[in-house]
Amino acid sequence: MSKKFIRNFGIKIQSLSNNSHNYEFKFDQNLINFFSDENEINNVEGLCNIQVLKSEHMLEVLFMIKGETVLICDRSLKEFTQSINLEKKILFKFGEEDEEVSDEMIVINRNKSILNMAKYIYEFFILEVPVKRLHPNLKNEDNIDNFVYTTKKNKIIDPRLDLLNKLK
Repeated sequence: MSKKFIRNFGIKIQSLSNNSHNYEFKFDQNLINFFSDENEINNVEGLCNIQVLKSEHMLEVLFMIKGETVLICDRSLKEFTQSINLEKKILFKFGEEDEEVSDEMIVINRNKSILNMAKYIYEFFILEVPVKRLHPNLKNEDNIDNFVYTTKKNKIIDPRLDLLNKLK
């Protein structure tokens, strides 16, 4: 995957006015593969809406990510689709050199012209994928036997026992 792919996620911040600006980025499995060699997460599709509020001293960036991925259940080894829906905010303060102060605040060089959002979209999406991956049909973890070994049997009852059942 080339750097040209990542350029699609760039926002030109030098030319922005001190106002609110909205962007929309579609992402897929290519974004995940660009940053990671692990293939535990497959068939990723998503949409990230970004709202940038620019002021003289900082950028307030709100990420609204909706997407889905196919995961494999840790218990039953069946595939299922996991939906991801999240909102995260990062403050980018203008300073002399790039520095990550915290998860929510990053200092960027005031002369930086393009801010690439690909890394942030990737990180937010990956962190929202559950560590313990259970199929949605396994709401109660105790019913794993019913989920994996379900068979359809019609019970054949001996007609002589019907009389005993009536005594209940």
